[in-house]
Amino acid sequence: MLKTIKYNDQYLAKTLFKRTLLFILVLMTVLFLPWYWSIIQLLYHQWQVGTISQVNWFMVCLPLMISLGVVGYFVWFLSWLYRVYTLDHDNILSRYMRSIEIRQLISMLVVSKGFFDTDSDDAGEYLAYFPKLKVKFLFKTGQIILQEPVDGHKYMERFAKGEFDNTLEIALLADRQTTEFSKNKMLSTFAFEPIKFRRQLTELVPKKGLIQISKGIDWKYDTFYNGLISGNVGTGKSYTMFAIIGQLLRVTKNVHIIDPKRSDLASLKYVDELANNVYSTQSEINRAVINYYQYMMKRAEAMEEKKSQGKIGTYKDFGFEPAFLVFDEFGAYREMNERLAYDDPEKTNFDTAMSNLNEIAMLGRELGFYIIIGMQRPDAGSLPMAVRNQLNMRINMGVPTPEIEKMVFQDNEKQLRPLSSHLKGWGFIQMGTGQVRSFFAPEVPKDFRLHDYMRENIALRERKTA
Repeated sequence: MLKTIKYNDQYLAKTLFKRTLLFILVLMTVLFLPWYWSIIQLLYHQWQVGTISQVNWFMVCLPLMISLGVVGYFVWFLSWLYRVYTLDHDNILSRYMRSIEIRQLISMLVVSKGFFDTDSDDAGEYLAYFPKLKVKFLFKTGQIILQEPVDGHKYMERFAKGEFDNTLEIALLADRQTTEFSKNKMLSTFAFEPIKFRRQLTELVPKKGLIQISKGIDWKYDTFYNGLISGNVGTGKSYTMFAIIGQLLRVTKNVHIIDPKRSDLASLKYVDELANNVYSTQSEINRAVINYYQYMMKRAEAMEEKKSQGKIGTYKDFGFEPAFLVFDEFGAYREMNERLAYDDPEKTNFDTAMSNLNEIAMLGRELGFYIIIGMQRPDAGSLPMAVRNQLNMRINMGVPTPEIEKMVFQDNEKQLRPLSSHLKGWGFIQMGTGQVRSFFAPEVPKDFRLHDYMRENIALRERKTA
């Protein structure tokens, strides 16, 4: 249910605190009323007989001391509940306290950023306009939905441009996921607990034209063709690639893997089913790219022949499977080949492979030939612009430097912040020209064995096609 944000909500926590203490004090007074009445009767009797000086004042004040003690305890308890308990627990009570905090924060932001109007008359100043903001909490998924007014008032344009959303993202340490417009309102969805969107690696299930990455974030490779995965050592780049490759192997047998550094991906050549599809030496890699291109051009000829009969469509319409070239450590590949002498035969193969790669990036979508490039630093010196401009799914693991951010997320206006100080495997992703979103890569189990994982996915594909 959507809750309306009010001007007075900026004092919501204090109001709740005061009202709770007042309720406790009234409750204790009601409970101790018989005791108070007996004390009053005792004092009246002692006064009548003239023995008021013999009254045990400790017992007279005891109920009041207990009441004040209980109230004092609740002062501490409510503060602890709000500042400590809520952060460490996830239940009805902690969720309610968090909703109080977020509603208060939204109201404070409206006031501090001047999204409201006041006026005055003979009675003094009064609130003339406060935007019709409403919020809905989805604690199971770690999201909030904010309804903002696009109703013709003077602040409409600032809401529509996302000015308030950008401020809320920073204040909540949240991630704006979607923005939708309807009559007189705008609905923005924020993830304030991105960890809840994390999938388990062993539970990933690819669907037709779709690779799962995080809950609510899927790679639709026929729409956002080609991918870039960047990130420094230790940020989880390799595990993200494992999650994608494993699913690709359930989709098609046409998965070709390149690892010039002969690291984890290169070890997949020891998986019997992948032995002929993994390349790590200089000559192997150049030949693999050239062969991939030639394979694509053969399909282009086959499709052209079918189209000559009047048929139209992409590779799927003609019954072809997609093909993927996963190219890890692309920067290292460029560097090792550019050191070659000009008269070295392998230099010619490299130049041919790079030219072919440009064409694959530009022509592969309709033919069903895709590339996924992994590298630490996707600058123009390592990644040709002709290729980089065709990479429509872009991932950076960890927080990118300002320079890397411009390379990966060229038009991003969002402030990218760390998602965790102790967990690895998080980063940022952009599909096409959509919003840059934070995400946690699929969680890898402690007993994870790379080769077994790939074999299992291959077996699943073979059983499905048998």
